[in-house]
Amino acid sequence: MAAKKSPFSYFAFWPMFAGWVLGNIRFVLLIALLGVIYIAFSREAEYNVRKIQVLKKDVRKLRWEYMSLQSELMYTSTQSQIIKTMEAKGYTVDKKGPQRIIVPKGSIKLND
Repeated sequence: MAAKKSPFSYFAFWPMFAGWVLGNIRFVLLIALLGVIYIAFSREAEYNVRKIQVLKKDVRKLRWEYMSLQSELMYTSTQSQIIKTMEAKGYTVDKKGPQRIIVPKGSIKLND
């Protein structure tokens, strides 16, 4: 029958591992530094993605507002809507249309 191992026998490799870590401390510090840099860059990337999503939502909202204002402007600038607005303010609209002014040839002298 095999003898039972003590719970501390599992840590028998510790002196060897500690010696390796201390012998390669530069490499271990480099790995730790790269891990910190990796975490920092991933947090920055996630922040940028969230910011882009918020900006996309704002662009959609502003585009919708622009299109509704443009549609409203096109509707209110039609001749029939302008006539209704002017009549509501008390102005009358002449139904005859514009008059043409005819100037006979030779009556106006141009400075040459």
